[in-house]
Amino acid sequence: MGLELRKGKDGKVVRHWYGVYKDEKGKRIVLALKTAIPADAIIPASLRQQGDEKFEQSREKAHKELDDHKEEARRKGRATHLTERLIQAKTGRKPEYVKLSDLAAKWRSVGRETSPTPAWLAWCDTVCNRFAAATSCTYLHEITTEQANAYTETLRKDYTRRTARGAASLLRSAFARFLPLGTSNPFEGGIARKGEYAAGSTIHRRPLTVDELSNLFETARADPLVYPLTVCAACTGLRIGDVCLLKWSAIDLHDGIIAIRTSKTGKGVEIPIFKPLQHVFETALAEKRDSEYVWPNAAEMYQKNRYGIVYRGKALFAKAFPKSAPKSLPKPEAALDKEQLAETLPSLVSMIKAAAFLPSKESRLLDTLRRYTEGQSYRKIESETGRLRSQISEDLKEIEQLATIKLRPGKTVPMKTDLKSLISDTRQSRGKGNGKLSASLLGWHSLRGTWATLALSAGIPVETVKLVTGHGTANTVLKFYYNPQREHLRSVLGEKLPEVLTGSKATQGNTSATRPKKREEHAEDRVSALASQFKQLSETERKQLATLLSENRS
Repeated sequence: MGLELRKGKDGKVVRHWYGVYKDEKGKRIVLALKTAIPADAIIPASLRQQGDEKFEQSREKAHKELDDHKEEARRKGRATHLTERLIQAKTGRKPEYVKLSDLAAKWRSVGRETSPTPAWLAWCDTVCNRFAAATSCTYLHEITTEQANAYTETLRKDYTRRTARGAASLLRSAFARFLPLGTSNPFEGGIARKGEYAAGSTIHRRPLTVDELSNLFETARADPLVYPLTVCAACTGLRIGDVCLLKWSAIDLHDGIIAIRTSKTGKGVEIPIFKPLQHVFETALAEKRDSEYVWPNAAEMYQKNRYGIVYRGKALFAKAFPKSAPKSLPKPEAALDKEQLAETLPSLVSMIKAAAFLPSKESRLLDTLRRYTEGQSYRKIESETGRLRSQISEDLKEIEQLATIKLRPGKTVPMKTDLKSLISDTRQSRGKGNGKLSASLLGWHSLRGTWATLALSAGIPVETVKLVTGHGTANTVLKFYYNPQREHLRSVLGEKLPEVLTGSKATQGNTSATRPKKREEHAEDRVSALASQFKQLSETERKQLATLLSENRS
């Protein structure tokens, strides 16, 4: 052990020194030293022999460099050894050095108070494995703060603010749990992005007006699974998961109260039951099965396929609030021939590039269009690209929708009135020209924002609203859920502001709007109200009403 000289592939001696030694664990270490051998130095045939002065000077310098390195290695080894012994003495266990490749499995094995969902665990696996693939380090403790910050910056550029923040938070928690004691967490101590990134990055779901809410109820009435969920979500402000998993044990119909602990924050809330929601509960009670859940089918779907419930909500809002009235498909026209396709190709390419698709999708559409223009069949495109014929047809259909022209013979020009297109119309891009980052404006969570907005607009104190929604601070309600639209402001301000500003007379004093009504007028109003309620009843509710009326007659 000591200094060595080595030969290169050409058989000549490499003109710098190598050091060889064994560490404290007996492992043989070979080190390429920085000390070089002068080009004009004479190298002896063996290191046992004496070289010239320049060679011996380089030998002495290499010896010193090797000794310094061994001393530093011993010092580090002793410090690490002492630290491990100290940790073992205090905790009773040896420090564990976790590999990045094992981080996902280790995080899964952590004991938790409640069982996490498979979808959440799969997301955790993705975050951990994606980070492990993005770095060349082997162990967690090898990750530096600079590497962690650079990766977090990449997340912010490629994903939405919520996704990036969630991934960074997960990695911070995982590192804090599995790093050896005394090792600093590279994901700790970051400062949340301010300024330009924060501005406009959060897109709120649009709350509904009173008229829109009535329209939504009427649209949902045709679906026996969705209708009660819609009414319950709108009347309580609960998240759709809490609505689907609502249990009979949380409902007190006698006192008219829902007492529930929200699944996200664990806060207990009490929500009064008003008439629309009471009718829904009574209908569910009449059809009650041997289940602890108010709506067993919805609970089962939410537990097995959460996205199924989410999609039903997206479809409901898309049908209730289409951007334009559905149009019938146009009559079939002649498809473009080969010459027309060749002439139209440049403009079609420009349209596809201007549509701000994801780069992968844009490339696929352009490739499909080029091949189809060249006369390739579906079968040939499938064999050469590996894309299914159904995907090829869908690509051509999307190009036809974009350009409103007919490419394929025997096919009508598709209009953007299908459910998928209607749902896409309820979304908004997060950035100009950035097609992959979009946010939903209408969905189940819109009803939570609708409840908060209508309640605050009606003058209910924000502290009361916070108690019902289960939020920790009033600022959260005001910042993320109170998002009044023009119709909300016009309605509220028109009622509250004086006539001098609104131009409408206030209904005060003994005017026709507030004077006491006669007995006949009261009766007429009651009949009108009953007729209006009767129109909103489902078939099951009408049968129950008929049975009750027949029993009262007898």
